[in-house]
Amino acid sequence: MEPGAQSPQEVLQAVRRLEADLDAIRARARERARDLDEVRRTIAEDAARERTLLVEDMERLVDLIGSSWRSTHDQIAVLTNEVSALGAEVARLGDFAERTAGSLRDARVELHLGPVNGVHPH
Repeated sequence: MEPGAQSPQEVLQAVRRLEADLDAIRARARERARDLDEVRRTIAEDAARERTLLVEDMERLVDLIGSSWRSTHDQIAVLTNEVSALGAEVARLGDFAERTAGSLRDARVELHLGPVNGVHPH
């Protein structure tokens, strides 16, 4: 044989080693692909869970804002009614004060003194 030439047996063993190495590489590649699939699935599940939580948080926020708005609206309505009632009362008091002042303007006071200790005043 020539130097560097290999026997058919050596070539066959080299091919078998190469096939074994390729099988090992393929097996590792399949494991990595399964790992990547698992990571992708986990990321997708986490993203879906986060979206669900975000939507639930937004629903709670909208409910909170809505109830706060309704409460504020109700409080404003009550205050508006109270201010209107107070305004009407102030108007009634103003009318009373004007009538009282008008009647006092024309009023005369007469003082009649009666006897004090049996003595009549002069």
